Amino acid sequence: MPKQQWVVTVDDEHLSRLSSIAAELEAAGLTVDRVLKSLGQITGSADIDDDAAATFRSTLASTDGVISVDNSQQYRINSAEQ
Repeated sequence: MPKQQWVVTVDDEHLSRLSSIAAELEAAGLTVDRVLKSLGQITGSADIDDDAAATFRSTLASTDGVISVDNSQQYRINSAEQ
């Protein structure tokens, strides 16, 4: 299964619970990579296929204090060959 990257944003009222929210997200299946306290975001990954992504997103979004769940995209640009 492909590993999908996720960015979870927590609302301002729940920032004091950021660590416990990260633990709840882990219990839901997210492997937490980073907790970005200053941004109110938690980044992580999960081994899920595209068919399960919408359900997984809904599961994460149902966590109290979460205001958005987004797939993280990575782009790479190859350097020009000389």
